[in-house]
Amino acid sequence: MKTFSGFCAASIFLLTACPDKETESASGSETTTGTPTTSGATEPTTDATATDATATGPTTTGDVTTGGEPLCDVDMAGFEATCDQVCDVYGSCEADVDPVTCAESCETDTLFKDTPACLCSATAWNACRGALDCDGIDKAGFVASAPCFAEGASYLIHCADCHVEPQFIAAGVCATGIECPDVLGLSFVCQDGTCTCNDGEQDFASCPDPGVCAGMDGAALNAAATECCGVPF
Repeated sequence: MKTFSGFCAASIFLLTACPDKETESASGSETTTGTPTTSGATEPTTDATATDATATGPTTTGDVTTGGEPLCDVDMAGFEATCDQVCDVYGSCEADVDPVTCAESCETDTLFKDTPACLCSATAWNACRGALDCDGIDKAGFVASAPCFAEGASYLIHCADCHVEPQFIAAGVCATGIECPDVLGLSFVCQDGTCTCNDGEQDFASCPDPGVCAGMDGAALNAAATECCGVPF
């Protein structure tokens, strides 16, 4: 994985690896099959043969919308203001971070995709961390227990090289997962009447099974995962 100069070097993202700026695929742009490979995730307990899923997740269309719903009301000026905000916090917490250089890197190196969804999610990720104190911003990351988890996960999903993997195994057993290689891995597994969200380390949310497995509809499964987990599948 490539790192981007300045911004990652200044520990702004706190990623274990940074998104590859040259890749073009994103959540919802393609659907692959097979069991999600998230470490520590809940796995369906069945030996049934998986059925390929071909439906895709929510996509960005028109003016700053995703899945047909308004995503945010923000423009480049608003995004750049949040770069200043989060970099001011980093500069006050880390002696080796220059807020001006940090903000310049944020403005030029953060938006890996020229899409409204990437702009909106990057703005939200900045704004969330910019509201934290030094202890909070040091802990911000991509597990559910970390501050700004939902905003950071959404940023990666919309801006980085991530894949959604719905899989239908039996009438009451199905799963979908999000993989952003080396950075984020989420799974949503439905079985025995309950659906569970896992962040790669532990389960962090659950909800009653809405009956999406029997329909073998990848878009419906991803929508259920989004509602239950609070992260866009």
